[in-house]
Amino acid sequence: MTATASTVRATGLYRRLQNESRAAAADPVELVTMLYDELETAVGVLEAMVRQGQRISATEPAHRARAILIGLDVNLDHDKGGDVAAALSRVYRSMRRKLDDAVAANSADALAELLEGIQTISAAWRQLR
Repeated sequence: MTATASTVRATGLYRRLQNESRAAAADPVELVTMLYDELETAVGVLEAMVRQGQRISATEPAHRARAILIGLDVNLDHDKGGDVAAALSRVYRSMRRKLDDAVAANSADALAELLEGIQTISAAWRQLR
């Protein structure tokens, strides 16, 4: 069954409402976990789009992934986080550059590599629970 544009929009709206509800009750660790989930989804969608032969520059998933990486970086607490926050900031900036390069090159392999890095950091973050 092929999804129609209206089905995709409805599914996206439903997902956003679920996430907003989840975010309202979440603690800071859970909020960052949600951002990692969204980042993984966005980069995974981009990779799938490229593998299907689509151009991904100026697409919603590309903008979303970049915005999440920026949000993760600018919301680091450098006073409390010290060296860890500084290291994460460097990682997020590097990931943003890799995302920009992968989108510009329309490279599924570069996106897969980026996704692997995101999943590694996400898994480490989840161990904080």
